[in-house]
Amino acid sequence: MAELTGDSQSLEERVQRLEDTDSLRALWHSYMLLYDRGGAHEELGDMFADDAIFEARGADSGDRAWRGRDVIKREFFERVSPPRPADDDRVYSGHHGTTCEVEVSGDTAVLAGRFFELTGRGSGTLLAIGGTHTLRFRRAASRWMIESFVLQITFCAQLDTVEPRTAFLGKPPAG
Repeated sequence: MAELTGDSQSLEERVQRLEDTDSLRALWHSYMLLYDRGGAHEELGDMFADDAIFEARGADSGDRAWRGRDVIKREFFERVSPPRPADDDRVYSGHHGTTCEVEVSGDTAVLAGRFFELTGRGSGTLLAIGGTHTLRFRRAASRWMIESFVLQITFCAQLDTVEPRTAFLGKPPAG
């Protein structure tokens, strides 16, 4: 990580780096919240560059890669976060992104850290997933876009003993 003080950068450059770092962390947090809400395919897709690549490594289904914003939206987000009825406000997934390190270099940046997720699997089960994430960004016009997203799953456990009414992380189903 670059030092926050020093003679080699002007005050304006240091402030810009801090603003960029804050913007990148906010983008990462928005990604997690939108993913957890479910069905936010357009909003999630808009975070990615047209030629972005999304890689998931270490999953039970094997390593996978999706290339291009439209493919990421259609083949990844729509599969893992299907649309729900408008009145369904339950949270099906809960992401926790931690220990994020951000390095900004001009119009490119890297955000790396760890994540933990609980996700509803239906039929009273939850899946606990953990690992690392590395996102590479590039600045396009006045905003940051995800250029590359590598998700390395290092921990995965299915929790089968959850009562069906508590298998959602938000408001439980009526009944």
